[in-house]
Amino acid sequence: MIEFLENEPKPLSNRVKQALNHYTCGYTQNNEVKVCCPSDSIRIPGGGNTGSADNLQDPPNIANHRNIRLLPRNCGLMNSDNRIKNGENAGLNEFPWMALISYRTSRGPDFRCGGTIINDRWILTAAHCIKGNRRQLLGVRVGEHDISTRTDCETQADGSRKCSPPPQDVSIEEVYSHPSFDSTLLSDDIGLIKVNRINLNDVNIMPVCLPTGPTVTAKFNHVDVTGWGFTETGRKSQILQKVSLPVVSLEECKRVYNSLQQNLKITYKQLCAGGRNDKDSCSGDSGGPLQVSTFLNDDTRYIQQGIVSFGHRFCGEEGFPGVYTKVAYYMDWVLDTIGN
Repeated sequence: MIEFLENEPKPLSNRVKQALNHYTCGYTQNNEVKVCCPSDSIRIPGGGNTGSADNLQDPPNIANHRNIRLLPRNCGLMNSDNRIKNGENAGLNEFPWMALISYRTSRGPDFRCGGTIINDRWILTAAHCIKGNRRQLLGVRVGEHDISTRTDCETQADGSRKCSPPPQDVSIEEVYSHPSFDSTLLSDDIGLIKVNRINLNDVNIMPVCLPTGPTVTAKFNHVDVTGWGFTETGRKSQILQKVSLPVVSLEECKRVYNSLQQNLKITYKQLCAGGRNDKDSCSGDSGGPLQVSTFLNDDTRYIQQGIVSFGHRFCGEEGFPGVYTKVAYYMDWVLDTIGN
């Protein structure tokens, strides 16, 4: 990165500036820009867009949408507590928008998918988690950290213990999968769950921010994925996990999945991440969030840019990135639905 900047003519061209935006990966607690330097050489594409050119369209403009007020401004705040890190375990209350979806199974109630709180009545998830599963859906849990304990506590740097309120279990009123969702192609894999009112006053519960304003078209090179590792076949961890993953270009992602000769088509409404010897890319839940930290509403906040959709059947295998629904392209549908 330093060598590239030293050799590039000054002042930097707009094309170079735009390309360098791909290497920003969030903000510090002091709102300083974080840069993630790649292991390979910096490459500046001639066209400027690293995604697919197939029918590329801009995300919908929702700046003046009548329901934009239903998205809280107090969202996605980064927890600045000084925690003792433990591997890839997330800190207590670090991602308070995480939600768990419970299902009826032959072995009793079980969490099989994740989601995120977007306001006090709505959970964002993947369509494949709810489409055709209405009878099996039991409810949604929010404010959870360690599934094995009723009250979650954590030891602080000064040796004191911090505990959170118990999680909230809320019932489901309605479910909505995107009308264009295709369970074979796994396209338009986004859904919404309307629940009984969530108490947002607890410290372990807060909505995530969704792409609005400048974050709709924001460029990012690294993303954070969080979850307990829920899939349709089981669970990886009792404690909420987090992992930072590199973004993979759509062209590379398409090439990889085309090689599998499966009936899948990667489009500009999806994004890909991981797959480069990232064994922990399995940490996310089906329907859970892919998020990026940025400066919004006078603070550093997490914006949910993606929803965990699908991946190669051997989770975390090198060369096979995970595929995520790109939330920005569905914000008009989200706002239309939550306004009903």
